[in-house]
Amino acid sequence: MKLPYLLILTLFSISAGAQQLDRQAMHSEDVQHAMSAHQYQTLLAGETEFTVVVNDSTTVNTRGMAVLVNDLGLGHMGDQSLEPLVQYLNEAGWATVLMSAPQTEFYPAKDTTDTPDADARQPAGAAAEPLKPGAFQSLINREQFDQQERKLQQQLMAVAPLSQQYPGFVLVISQGTSAAWLTKLYAEGTLNAPDALITIAPFWPDSEWNYQLSQYVSDLPSPLLDIYNAWNNDWTLHSRKQRQVAAKKALKLHYRQREIVGQSMALNQSAYVAKEILGWLTQMGW
Repeated sequence: MKLPYLLILTLFSISAGAQQLDRQAMHSEDVQHAMSAHQYQTLLAGETEFTVVVNDSTTVNTRGMAVLVNDLGLGHMGDQSLEPLVQYLNEAGWATVLMSAPQTEFYPAKDTTDTPDADARQPAGAAAEPLKPGAFQSLINREQFDQQERKLQQQLMAVAPLSQQYPGFVLVISQGTSAAWLTKLYAEGTLNAPDALITIAPFWPDSEWNYQLSQYVSDLPSPLLDIYNAWNNDWTLHSRKQRQVAAKKALKLHYRQREIVGQSMALNQSAYVAKEILGWLTQMGW
């Protein structure tokens, strides 16, 4: 007996949702097993619990709190995550909160003959294989876009009260699609903008949304450090010049775009990235 199509689709959706929740739970369990109890906190975003890793600065004077937001598909730890930056920031006087974006997989918004056959369902994280903007229209539909934006917004709202424990500046460092969404949320005023934002390889896997990223850069009220690497996927590289031009047209005095020269960011160039971040903050007088 064949199952009705709608029933099959419903079962698939439930299974995909369960897998996403399982990945979130696995990330939290990994952190809790690897860290002492005082090094992490479990927060509530909407009705979903998530875990953040908290580290105090290792200097007498604390500059403030830096929130590091890993991209989709990346756990709290590893060469491709932002975790290697924590030590450098702590030693420079920053308390850090390390978190990972909600776990969501993007699927093609519509079938096209140009969609690559090699698993089009790959996660849209910074570690994904290079994506060519002209090869297909989109890997994300509007419902998925809004859902992921809402989940990320809830997480950042849950993290915000932690800044009250660390007087000083609030700095947000983000990567990949998370960097793109946060730029949008801060530019639109949906989230309270931090004192400074750092984006590493920002992109959306969608030509139209990716095109609009430069406008959000223009509207962003915070100083912005825009970091990229020649090994980034083509979505990031395709909008690189647009982001730079938009910032210049908006006369953003504290915008800087920096290329991390060398091998892939996945090979751990955290010292290089940290030097760029701390140098930029020093230039602003922080």
